[in-house]
Amino acid sequence: MRKWVTVVLVAGLSFIMVQLPVMASPAGSPSVPLGVVIASENSNLGAGVTNSGATVYDGDRLRTESNATLRVRLASGQMVLRQNTTADVHAISNGFSANLDGGTVVVSSPLGQTFQLIADGATIRPATMQPTSGQISVISSTELILTSTHGTLEVSMGDEVKTVEAGNSYRMEIEPDTEDSGPGPQGQGTQQKPRSSGRNRFLFFLIPGVAAITTFIIWRALVSPSAPGQ
Repeated sequence: MRKWVTVVLVAGLSFIMVQLPVMASPAGSPSVPLGVVIASENSNLGAGVTNSGATVYDGDRLRTESNATLRVRLASGQMVLRQNTTADVHAISNGFSANLDGGTVVVSSPLGQTFQLIADGATIRPATMQPTSGQISVISSTELILTSTHGTLEVSMGDEVKTVEAGNSYRMEIEPDTEDSGPGPQGQGTQQKPRSSGRNRFLFFLIPGVAAITTFIIWRALVSPSAPGQ
């Protein structure tokens, strides 16, 4: 009888010891593979320096320093981090999501896939499920530069929604909403002013001539001999 009790106790303790690490792990800890590093130069994945071929997990923080770049394949899409850029990446249905804390990223998604980029409280995503690519730069906590090179980008904040058609670049300014419905600050190019939402609102200012240069830069970033499947 004593021997039987000892066996049961040992089995129970073994089960508890196996389960403890699982129970102690944070619910949101990175564990699901999301993608892979295609090319890396002086960049970080999580807490350490990364190399080409490294696995990117849901919840990872990607970071580049000065004179550094990082190119990753996330789900079926891609994201390129320019220098001095920080972004957290997550998996979503049919694509990936990224929280851009600062810097510049190039994002793209193929047919039937999507991405979601969150920056300065705005959400940028493809307007359709067609192939889409673009570049987003955080200039400050209230200013973004948005360029679409393929497909249409949809930009939303609260109930405000605007689109960036392929071949266009816009400077987006975020400002607290007021009761004054008069014209906003003057800027270069064409101004697109959304209606008042009772919250923060954003203004769009067309930047002529920038999209053509950015399109070539993005093409070089996303299409190169080092890209798998190209």
